[in-house]
Amino acid sequence: MNPLISVFLGATLCFASAVFAQSDAPEVPLMAGDSLATSADGGQGVKHSSTIAEAFANGSIKGLIRYSAQYRDSNLHVLQDSDINDISNEKKQQYSALGGYLGYETAPWHNTSMGFTFYSSNPIGNNPSDRMGLGGLDESNGEQAAYSVLGEAFLAYTLDDHLLKIGRQEMPNYRFVALSNIRMTPVTHSGVIYETTALKNLKINAAYITQQKDRNATEFEGMVRAARVNTGCGEVDATGDCLDTSKRPLIRGEFNAQDFGKDGHYQGSSKEMLMLGGSYTYDSMNIELWNYWIDDFLNTSYVYAQQHVAINGSEKSLTFAIQYANQHDVGGHVAGNIDTWFYGIKAQFNAPGLTAFIAFNEVAYHENSYDGGSIFVRWGTPQMFNSFQVQDSELAGTQSYGSGFQYDFGHLGLLPGVVMRVRYGVYDMPDDLSQNDARQDRQEYTFDLRYSFSRDSGFGIFTQMQGLSVQLRLAYNDYETAYDFAEYQNQHGYDFVTVTDDFIDARLYVDYQF
Repeated sequence: MNPLISVFLGATLCFASAVFAQSDAPEVPLMAGDSLATSADGGQGVKHSSTIAEAFANGSIKGLIRYSAQYRDSNLHVLQDSDINDISNEKKQQYSALGGYLGYETAPWHNTSMGFTFYSSNPIGNNPSDRMGLGGLDESNGEQAAYSVLGEAFLAYTLDDHLLKIGRQEMPNYRFVALSNIRMTPVTHSGVIYETTALKNLKINAAYITQQKDRNATEFEGMVRAARVNTGCGEVDATGDCLDTSKRPLIRGEFNAQDFGKDGHYQGSSKEMLMLGGSYTYDSMNIELWNYWIDDFLNTSYVYAQQHVAINGSEKSLTFAIQYANQHDVGGHVAGNIDTWFYGIKAQFNAPGLTAFIAFNEVAYHENSYDGGSIFVRWGTPQMFNSFQVQDSELAGTQSYGSGFQYDFGHLGLLPGVVMRVRYGVYDMPDDLSQNDARQDRQEYTFDLRYSFSRDSGFGIFTQMQGLSVQLRLAYNDYETAYDFAEYQNQHGYDFVTVTDDFIDARLYVDYQF
């Protein structure tokens, strides 16, 4: 990276840290997944400029200073018939980092503005290399290291109800393409977007997305690599068969073996995404249609609808939502056969200071599809209703049942600035020993607590807002282990010595947004 950029980022973080030390938006949509808030919309209330100099002088700055730490302690179930000595029955992962982002966008000049945002994450405290895997720091060289990256660099043209934007940018509102900002910095993308609200009650979104930068990455990559396509078994021969037959292959059907390296990761040509979406709102009803096409890889179609129903004579209401998605391979099918779907239903009760929900999701199980029918979700935030802190409900054959509530303690003045959320999910997996893609049933319990120094009430766990806030997130995952794993190995020829028993996942965020 350019040394000047590194110096600029370091100076910026030092200055922002000093401000932080002296320091004594709308709610997340019904079906949104886990994504912490990032930059605020800087497009409202800006002053148009008559000269380029005025455009720079009247520009806006956005920033976030974040301290984040995560710790995951997993207990492993060791197979009794294993003949390998000294097998560990636990796995620990952790990171601790200080970073965030700093961005600037000029004021419009002839309806045109430009902007850029630097993102950074720096280790602070204990970050051992043998506890990697959580993605809070750069792990590309076998250790947890600092990273800095120019994640946004764009030109934007705005005219009345139309927006055209080109370059590296955050794309927070495109469902399958989103920020997924649940570590230190968000996912960003590169491409061209067009948005318009010129038609009454209808918003149209179109995009040509060429590349994606993952949360803890410094490089942008094509949309197939970003989807984490993998053979599952490492190196394959010229016909696509696994050289290591003891591992479960993920790719099914015909594909070009030369597209994959010895580590099993996709290394073929870069592929782009074409996206088109529409959101129609009428009174208390909202319907959304989305389509995402990646050449020679897959097409994803997604439908979402929700209806709010007011309860007469009170401030209470009900919200009902449904969702459906379909994915299938297209063109040269670089990831083999893809033929899968998922759907979900959700009901939510709303009252001043309180929301409570129940939800159900089901994913197809097709053994002739990639990973048995698992849904590709790695371009942002998983969209399943029952995507919780760890479990995303995207794996093949999953039937998930979720419930939970969120309470604003500041609404009645009980604990100003405090909001709490509790959720419970049951994930019923395909677990018959004869099924090639069988997995363990599991349950997840989550607890979230957030305190805001700037607002007493009227915000949620992921509400975007200025000022200082602290958030604690805890999850406990319990996996079923009462299976005959040896028989499964005998039937399918796969080799493993441990499986997950249970684990605790703890996360802390201290955010100062300006």
